[in-house]
Amino acid sequence: MSRAAGSGLSRRIALAQRWLMAIYQLDLPLRAERFLLSGEAARLLLPAGSPRSGLAVVEEGEDLWLGLYLDPRDRPDVGTVVEETSHWVCLVWHAAQGRPVSKLQLELQGEVDRYAVARLSGRDGLRHFRDFRWVRDLDGASRDRYETAHRTAYRYCRFLAQRYPQRADVPGLLAELRGFYRASAQARLRFGFN
Repeated sequence: MSRAAGSGLSRRIALAQRWLMAIYQLDLPLRAERFLLSGEAARLLLPAGSPRSGLAVVEEGEDLWLGLYLDPRDRPDVGTVVEETSHWVCLVWHAAQGRPVSKLQLELQGEVDRYAVARLSGRDGLRHFRDFRWVRDLDGASRDRYETAHRTAYRYCRFLAQRYPQRADVPGLLAELRGFYRASAQARLRFGFN
């Protein structure tokens, strides 16, 4: 990765982290952009068939080694930068709280975070869901996880858009999002639909 490309990406990852920390009122002492890996480094750590952008997580005993990588094709996409940074923030926050988090929960949160950041930035938060296209070469378990996360997040984000449609509704929207972030895994899968 060139230094110029890396520094621009680092700035966008840092901005995404600041957005997420403000939305959820998180206090994390770590900076996601410092965990940025090149694609080559990520491929050395990851099994074949891993996503082209994502997290590299290696557990050694009680130690967790973490890296964030974005494929050059994904770097221009603000939503992908937000989603992958969301995965990093969510994993780090859960680890700091001593709470487990599943791949499904990371994907669900990433989808919700794409909506939240777009919406709070004045863009159409639901556009990602309407324009979404599946990657063809996913294995069955990965496809099920992504479909469940996408479907659940879309339903939840439509609920948010209906319940908090105006700019004046932002304080309520933020309170709802913060409750969702801290809810149990089971509650998150059914949040807002009782």
